[in-house]
Amino acid sequence: MTVNNILCIESSSQICSVAISGNQEVFFIESETAQNHAESLVSLIQDCLTLAKLTIKDIHAVAISSGPGSYTGLRIGTSTAKGICFAMNIPLISIDTLRSIAYGARAIEGLSDGLIWPMVDARRMEVYHCVFDCELNRLTEVKNGIIGEDGFTPAVVDSKTLVCGDGAEKAEFLLGLRRIVNVPHAKCMCEQAQRKFSLQEFEDLEKFEPFYLKFANITVSNK
Repeated sequence: MTVNNILCIESSSQICSVAISGNQEVFFIESETAQNHAESLVSLIQDCLTLAKLTIKDIHAVAISSGPGSYTGLRIGTSTAKGICFAMNIPLISIDTLRSIAYGARAIEGLSDGLIWPMVDARRMEVYHCVFDCELNRLTEVKNGIIGEDGFTPAVVDSKTLVCGDGAEKAEFLLGLRRIVNVPHAKCMCEQAQRKFSLQEFEDLEKFEPFYLKFANITVSNK
């Protein structure tokens, strides 16, 4: 049986992580604290390759967390992933960040039914969010919204819905729903990446851009 070694990169949040899946094994490593992704990502990739006893030549594809999330983090992760793919002539796979958060929450809770509502912290009381069923089918559009604002809660949400993600911490007391404050992680991308690889669902290396949802607020000096 052919083993597909896929390098997964998650850089959409403050905590950067890398995972390698192949031969029914997953090796992963993450930054211990919030770091400058530009400085830490390459060393994390090398450490993960060493852990898996592989070299970059053994990698058959790179999967990147596609957003929404940190504008800068997504750009750094995408640039790194594209650079590896171009250099090694291997395909690029994109993985929905919110779906990965929902995947992780489902695994933690051992859910077999119900709804999952992942939220990515977008600063202040704003989050990026959507709702999935337990099979990780998306039920609502991805939106950015202000917690507590009229119309924020999707109509499909009920009292048994699980709120998750790093945006869940500020949402729970307003919504009165159970929560898991989990960050997106590369190890939660592996199964989805393997499935996309088997279906050859690859991105156009030249045209692919992360799903920013909204662009960074850049202040221009008056000087």
